[in-house]
Amino acid sequence: MRSRWLRGFALAAAGLAIAIWLAPALLLRPVCTRLLASSGISIELDGVRPAWPWGAAVERARVVRGASALEFAALRARLFPSGLRAEAQVGAGSLLLSTRGIRLRGGVLRAQSFPLDRLVDLAPSFGLRGTADGVYRFGDREALELTLSRGALRLRAPVAFELAFAQLVVAAVRERDGGWRVELADISGPPLSARATGRIGPEGGLAFDVEVTRLEEPAREAFAMAGLPTGPTPFRARIGGTLEAPIFSPLAR
Repeated sequence: MRSRWLRGFALAAAGLAIAIWLAPALLLRPVCTRLLASSGISIELDGVRPAWPWGAAVERARVVRGASALEFAALRARLFPSGLRAEAQVGAGSLLLSTRGIRLRGGVLRAQSFPLDRLVDLAPSFGLRGTADGVYRFGDREALELTLSRGALRLRAPVAFELAFAQLVVAAVRERDGGWRVELADISGPPLSARATGRIGPEGGLAFDVEVTRLEEPAREAFAMAGLPTGPTPFRARIGGTLEAPIFSPLAR
């Protein structure tokens, strides 16, 4: 009787352990569907399976919004005593998320050769293209260090213009009120090379000091159409207004 009871208990415990191990893979699709239901975004998952020690692996995931989609390959999320680790490939690039502890209260998101162009169809208002390498730290302190290569910045004001760049480097820290202190924003052209420091307020207000060291066509024509100084370089300017409607003011040399 005792051995039968022990055998039954062992089988039940083993079944429970297997169910717990399989849970992330079994629940991933319905949980994602429920979380995204009100956002207008859906997710399609193919090849879902459990991952060791506790998590789920997905051969392919498609985040769909309307007729547009962002595809991830080799997506894997695993929970360790030290925290969550999730990774995915997007085109030739990758994303890696690591958190501190099982409560997921802080961590790091790393991007390597991430193609921002893939976000344009999914979020048409997104104004950046290029290849991103960088780190976003979150938790008690939020900070962003980002380098974009061979990309473009789409401006809507004061004139509509797409500004190509060879490299854009940004370093910023989140402040207590929810705004961002931009310690460095350095863009290298052609056609424009400039460096800026300043702040983006919690409501999108801008307060930046800019030094322009290179200005060539077609950026020079866009500056002239907007009534901005076109040289001689170097010259300084101040950017105010908001993200939606920035205001440029030339400063004395």
